[in-house]
Amino acid sequence: MASTIVDANQRSVEHQPSETAMSTAFMRALGAHDEHEEIRGRDYLAEIFLTEDRKNLLKDSATRQWVIQNKIAPGMYEFMLARTAFFDELVERGLRENIPQIVFLGAGYDSRPYRFKDLIRATRIFELDAPPTQQRKKEMLHQAYVDIPSQVTFISIDFNTTPLSSALIEAGFDRNRKTLFVWEGVTYYLPSSTVDDTLASIKSISPSGSSVCFDYAALSPKALKDEGVVQVRGILKKDHSAEPTRFGIPTRTIEAFLAMRGYLIQEHLTAQEIEHKYLVLRDGSSAGTLPGLFCFVNAMVSNQ
Repeated sequence: MASTIVDANQRSVEHQPSETAMSTAFMRALGAHDEHEEIRGRDYLAEIFLTEDRKNLLKDSATRQWVIQNKIAPGMYEFMLARTAFFDELVERGLRENIPQIVFLGAGYDSRPYRFKDLIRATRIFELDAPPTQQRKKEMLHQAYVDIPSQVTFISIDFNTTPLSSALIEAGFDRNRKTLFVWEGVTYYLPSSTVDDTLASIKSISPSGSSVCFDYAALSPKALKDEGVVQVRGILKKDHSAEPTRFGIPTRTIEAFLAMRGYLIQEHLTAQEIEHKYLVLRDGSSAGTLPGLFCFVNAMVSNQ
């Protein structure tokens, strides 16, 4: 029988834990140590998912600053601070309002069900991800003695082959109950057809008033020539070759894009608006400038 040898750097998330999820956890962990309390990240659990070499980089302020300045593309650390804060707000609000269901799509090492466990009452939480990443996450939670709330259901899924709606319903998802779908840090790596299929699936199994929040790349000739954007794209291509970036939405078309798919925008933030909302220091200055590529959106399922 013939055998196939696959370079570890080229193995996909269906075969090994996601490296982009690990990188995200590392930047969240860095953010939890930020010297500026007013923008400091809240993800105190991110560190438990890291490899030992990454944990060692968090031990003192000088090393952390060196990493931010020399190992991370300009603006990406600040982007992760802001992104964590944006999705934290939406999940925390949903739990405080006792929303019936929250679904984490491509959950990676998202720790919100564990950081916000005291806010969970009747809300059912579904975490969907590829098996290797999800299995490692559960092992790391166990090793760190982090309790998994009984309201959390893990769903292993290959998003390229398994319909989202089928996976959720088989796991006990109630299509008649209002739901918040959290889709953080995922759209960049998907084919456009998968993005469309995911949005269609969410709409097909969700009542009016449900919502999906996600971040995405706003594409334009000007943005793609921006020095910061060029650096970010180059680093992603070099360091995460098994998870290439694929998807973006042309600048200033997000409202029409979502309307065509049955959604109404509740909140939309451009890079400049993200900076103003999440990265202003006490003295009024900005903690950093984001690459102009990135946007956040929260959109509601329309009843039309």
